[in-house]
Amino acid sequence: MSYQDEVATVAVKQVDAIRRDLARAQQALVLAGDEVLKLNRRVAALDWLLRLAETESTSGGPALTLHDAMRQVLSRAPLRMMRAVDLAAAIDNDGLYRMRDGRAVEPQQIHARVGNYPQFFTREGTFIKLIEAD
Repeated sequence: MSYQDEVATVAVKQVDAIRRDLARAQQALVLAGDEVLKLNRRVAALDWLLRLAETESTSGGPALTLHDAMRQVLSRAPLRMMRAVDLAAAIDNDGLYRMRDGRAVEPQQIHARVGNYPQFFTREGTFIKLIEAD
């Protein structure tokens, strides 16, 4: 008799015990998964709070709005223009703005603000340009 046959014989004799153990293991896995989700949410919340505190302490006050952060960065850029991806990176590097969930601003949001604030920004090809104040 092969070892596989012997294992199968034992498994057949212990099928009820194996089913109970499997049910307990599956239940423990569900509980562990719930705990992992709770911990992931807690880590994300604490990370967001820490980033908020760091932004507050480095800026000396409330964080800027995204369009104000864009204006600040573009005002010191050559020709007052940048690509959206570079503008987002500069805003993140300077700690000027974070999304509500604590993540860095994404280029898509930069593009959206350009459309929402035509009094401040214009597009020149792939570049976003700050409109000069009168």
